[in-house]
Amino acid sequence: MEPILTTIVAALVAGATAKAQNLASQALGDAYDGFRALIVRKLGKSGAVQSVEDEPESEPARATLAETLAKKGLAADAELEALAKRVEQALAEAKQADQPGAGSIEFSDVRGKVNATVKQLVAAGTIKFGKVEAETGDAMVSNLQAGGGVPAGKGASKNG
Repeated sequence: MEPILTTIVAALVAGATAKAQNLASQALGDAYDGFRALIVRKLGKSGAVQSVEDEPESEPARATLAETLAKKGLAADAELEALAKRVEQALAEAKQADQPGAGSIEFSDVRGKVNATVKQLVAAGTIKFGKVEAETGDAMVSNLQAGGGVPAGKGASKNG
């Protein structure tokens, strides 16, 4: 994927995730809304954008958006790139202001004697963690949402 397309899709994912979780600051919300509106106007339709907003973690939705942007000749669109960078900047400012959910979540291993569970983490950035292990019972990870386009961790496992 072209670097500008990666930037555009990543900014859309991060902005959509923050907004959907009501984590967006006014500046981030405004930057995202303007960016989204410009994409839809330039594409002439919103289907691919809506798919990414509905399922920001979906690689096929992201790939479809990137392909649609490329087909419309927007892979080198300076205006889209500038607004994508504005969304990224607004997200970075929200992280610096310690706005809840605006940053990334990172923690080490989680171990439990009977069960080990990590649930419902939401970050506009990324979620990164080590092993999730239970001596007996289940080791479970569920409902993670991250907007940075990076896989959310090593997944779920069952020990027992």
